[in-house]
Amino acid sequence: MAKRRLSQQQKKRIQAAQHASSESDDHDRGLVVSHQGGQILVELNAAATLECKIKSNLGTIVCGDHVAIETTEQQEHRIVGILARDNLLQRVDGFGQVRAVAANISQLFICLATTPEPNLYLLDQYLLSAEQQQIEARILCNKIDLVEAQPDPFGLRQIYQPLGYRLVETSVKTGAGMDEFRQLLLGQVSVLSGVSGVGKSSLTSWLLPQEKIKIASISEANEEGRHTTRASRLYHLPGGGDLIDTPGVRGFSPFIDNARPLAHGFREIRELAEHCRFHNCLHRNEPRCAVIDAVRSDGVAQSRYQNYLKMLEQAAG
Repeated sequence: MAKRRLSQQQKKRIQAAQHASSESDDHDRGLVVSHQGGQILVELNAAATLECKIKSNLGTIVCGDHVAIETTEQQEHRIVGILARDNLLQRVDGFGQVRAVAANISQLFICLATTPEPNLYLLDQYLLSAEQQQIEARILCNKIDLVEAQPDPFGLRQIYQPLGYRLVETSVKTGAGMDEFRQLLLGQVSVLSGVSGVGKSSLTSWLLPQEKIKIASISEANEEGRHTTRASRLYHLPGGGDLIDTPGVRGFSPFIDNARPLAHGFREIRELAEHCRFHNCLHRNEPRCAVIDAVRSDGVAQSRYQNYLKMLEQAAG
């Protein structure tokens, strides 16, 4: 059953409750490090982690949130406020409801693999989410040991590196690219996202061998990963930095900020749009459109442009 939508008045009450409680000096401050159903674990410091309940009218709490906590007379711990967020990574579920994924992150690793074969439309959806939230996005192609002597088997380098996206190729099995991956995580708050089966749990287990993390297996029947990570979890990395591991999702629909044109989530289209004849050009069939001209001259990848048009059509519907 779809979750009911909140009214504007209800949203204002939630925001007021968050602000009032988070600004109080009477409460402890902590970091949400685990969220599974109604169970919230909040880290106060390196030696203290509390299991907390949630005060009503606070809205959604996710890993990476900084929160205010009170202790009740029954010696129970309760989250009473969410401190201001730098950003909030969100998706839209199958019922059309907005779901939060993680908060206050500095970079998003979009994890692909040679098996299951990368879905470029899904990749562009992730990139759109990162661009709209001003989160640094990096593309990680895992299991490269399964690719036989092909420097760019899926065209990722050809399409995305010229746009400024960092591409990291890794193999947990051989260790290829893993040191580069680890260095990129230091001093950052990172999220690994991608469909099940691309090896997110294996990557996390390699980074944190002391943690007991289930390793996903690939279904031989359909080559799609079985879901194994049920709870969102924030891990502290040796040497500095945090890693948030989120449950695998088979489809990711980004939360689109209607206050900004969809094209702003595509770096090359955003840059070319300044040269279009019309300032509100949608880059579909308008005359003297710099984006369409660039597509015709191979200045914009066909896959990126077609994915933009598909998302534009979905947003209009």
